[in-house]
Amino acid sequence: MSTLELTPEEKEFASKRQILSDKEEQLAEKELEFSTLQAELKSFQIEYFTKVGFKYVELDRLQAVLDKLLASRSPSDDHARKTAYESRQRAEQSSREADAFKSISEKTASKFESSAELKSIYRELAKLVHPDLALDQAEKERRHLLMQQVNEAYQAGDIKKLRDILESEKMSPERVKGDDIGSSLVKIIRKIAQIEKRIEVVKLRIAELWKTEMFLLKEKVKAERAIGKDILEQLAKSLDGKISALKTQISKSETHRST
Repeated sequence: MSTLELTPEEKEFASKRQILSDKEEQLAEKELEFSTLQAELKSFQIEYFTKVGFKYVELDRLQAVLDKLLASRSPSDDHARKTAYESRQRAEQSSREADAFKSISEKTASKFESSAELKSIYRELAKLVHPDLALDQAEKERRHLLMQQVNEAYQAGDIKKLRDILESEKMSPERVKGDDIGSSLVKIIRKIAQIEKRIEVVKLRIAELWKTEMFLLKEKVKAERAIGKDILEQLAKSLDGKISALKTQISKSETHRST
């Protein structure tokens, strides 16, 4: 059927279908960007904690030990007791954070590295199973869980799992549709509105992620490494010096207490 033979409704539907296709592309790109940023940040957090974070934990632990020793030497000193209490609280918090990152490290075998093929499959899946492309609430919830699996597989670099999800969804009977032109036009308009809203949400989340301290540090480390400097290595050496100094203070305090 030529364009001239199309009804006004069919012409409008064709126009909206092109708009929907363009919006799907935009959404897939934004979701890909966000998921990639999350994966890169998670990878950097693990590197940061491995090289520097655990040293901060040790520093907090040693400071708590020292402050406790100093407080025990002055039982009536309220300030010393308060300092010892705050140091212990900080050390316990640091320890909890360390345990959390150990769990993340164990699940992440290597540094995140995407590829053209990985990104291509992700884009295709984002356009195929994104929750905002569904109007039915039950289907929306199913896709939400599925999209979580897609993001997890992508961030883990599990291309096999992404392929399996893609093939399974392509063969789903839910892909077979047969509605009249009026209903189809309403559905496509609603899908466009949902996608536009989601694109703005993802843009906002990306902007918020860019502002986080860890992301800013990641970018700074990346820029410094490009010119042959390593901020994390420098910081690690500085912390080693502070840890050594605290150990010496603790040793002296313990010696003083025993005499």
